[in-house]
Formats: sequence, C-alpha cells, structure tokens
Amino acid sequence: ACLSRARDAAQGRSHSSVRVITVEVDAMHAMIARCLLAFAGLTHSVEVLTGHSEDVLPWAINLLQDHGGVDMLFLDQRGSRYESDLDLLERAHALNDGAVIVADNVLKPGAPLFLWQVTR
Repeated sequence: ACLSRARDAAQGRSHSSVRVITVEVDAMHAMIARCLLAFAGLTHSVEVLTGHSEDVLPWAINLLQDHGGVDMLFLDQRGSRYESDLDLLERAHALNDGAVIVADNVLKPGAPLFLWQVTR
C-alpha cells in the first residue's frame, strides 16, 4: 500500500520533485525495500539508507538539505529515539516550514519526550 501511494504521489510530477529518503537498520530489510522500489519503478525517487538513525542522520542531513529539506517526516522505530532524531533535524534546519511529522508507537510503548517536544 505504501509503495502504491508513493507511486501515485510521484505520478504527474517531475522525477526531481518527489524525493524520499528512508533509513532501515536491518541490511536484509533494506535490500528487500530496494528490490520492491525497483519493481515499482521508484528508484529515481527513493533512497534507502542502512544503519541506525543516530549514525545515518548526521550524514543524511547534508543530502536532505541538498534536496530542499524535509516536508514530511515519518518516524517508525523505538519511540525513545524520536526526540533526539527530531532535535537533530531541527537544529540542522532540515525541516521545511510547515513540515508534517508523523510518528508510530508514541502511546505504546510510548514516547513522552517526543510528545512533549512536538506539542510545545
């Protein structure tokens, strides 16, 4: 479903206008994602980075800024990392004005620091 939505979003736009950068900690999952993206014809729009967010994000911020920043951020990992990852992106000014932030697992197991940060 996510791939079909991403493909639908990319249709009608130039290849450079839709850019997705995703971070996957597991190398096997990253390889599967790359294969699915190739099958869906989205390799021009999506880059799959492999590693932990605390290791990959500092490098990825340069890539994000080169592509105009972040308009939508989806966090789906341990909730304990959300606050520090968002803080890093905010300090680097990588989030565009009006950026939408979506996070999974904020109630269970919970991410109280992240929830406080996004409500202030």
